Amino acid sequence: MKSVILIHGYNGIPKIYEYFEKNLKKNYNVIIPNFPTKTDISISAYFEVFDNYKDYFSNDCIVVAHSIGNEMFIKYICENNLKIGLYISLAGFGRPFVVNGREDLNNVVAPIIITEEEQIKCRKLIKESYSIYSNNDHIVPLENLKEFSKLIGAKSILIEGIGHMGKKSGLESLPQVIDIINGSENKV
Repeated sequence: MKSVILIHGYNGIPKIYEYFEKNLKKNYNVIIPNFPTKTDISISAYFEVFDNYKDYFSNDCIVVAHSIGNEMFIKYICENNLKIGLYISLAGFGRPFVVNGREDLNNVVAPIIITEEEQIKCRKLIKESYSIYSNNDHIVPLENLKEFSKLIGAKSILIEGIGHMGKKSGLESLPQVIDIINGSENKV
């Protein structure tokens, strides 16, 4: 059975991951690691958690990552030279940005920059990738969201009105992700 790894971001596991798990667990081994959150986030702390799941990363693996989890995932596979079959980014950004009044978030985001070398390398390591983002994300500027898909060579998918897709967005379903995963399986 293929594995789907759901990687969360700054505020922890978003509600939308319950929907993914419910709709995927019949046909996939769904893994939801518990990464550090908020001011406990660091590259090394994320990497420690990733190390526990390293054996799942393969050409058969499907990864869905949210927000800062995208940058951590890309850094990890590049550092460890791990190939991935399908990768779906939710609100990935790739470059730093500043949110007024959110120094806690700004301090975490600033050092997590996907380098040009990582951008090039991840394109070789990931067989198929998609970048889903919204026009009303309250955290990441729209230009950063649009740019992310270009940085990593992913197919860009704009879905209007779904916000940042995290805990505060209230998003309870995102069938487009399930469709991409099922569509990818039909290609094999």
